[in-house]
Amino acid sequence: MIPESKWIFLPRSTSDYHEEMTASTFKDWFLNKFLNYLEEGSIIIMDNAPYHSVTLNKIPNTSTKKGDIIQWLQRKEIQFSAYEIKNQCKMYELDQLANERGHEVIRLPPYHCHYNPIENVWSQVKRGVANKSKTFNMKDTERFVKEEIDIVTKRNENPTYTTLKNYKRKTL
Repeated sequence: MIPESKWIFLPRSTSDYHEEMTASTFKDWFLNKFLNYLEEGSIIIMDNAPYHSVTLNKIPNTSTKKGDIIQWLQRKEIQFSAYEIKNQCKMYELDQLANERGHEVIRLPPYHCHYNPIENVWSQVKRGVANKSKTFNMKDTERFVKEEIDIVTKRNENPTYTTLKNYKRKTL
């Protein structure tokens, strides 16, 4: 865990936090609290939450005609083969910001969050909070979350950590 980058997002209402988390809020944290504290050449695993996935350029979508996609790729001087899928052309704002600072973003396939090592950490944190929580009010919950995050260590995060830490960059 990166202590300087801890952020407990507290929604203003009791509704689902997904309604209040925005791309600009996440980008601010990503730039100012997260990227600044990463070790050089880190690998960032990113899921497909909308606030993680702001694209830099308007790209063809699933309803775009094949000819229009080909023209778009040619205008962008992107080499392609007939077998490539449309989503491979996306360029994400956060990926570029991370790349500019010497990091690499690996995006998970949709609906495959189980590949993300942070899911094991959150499972541990949530289990610890559930064991402590008796009142279920936000102040207590926030305190318990902070306590549980503080006891997470690299050793009990996930074995994938070592693999990713030693990941050798390669051109895809």
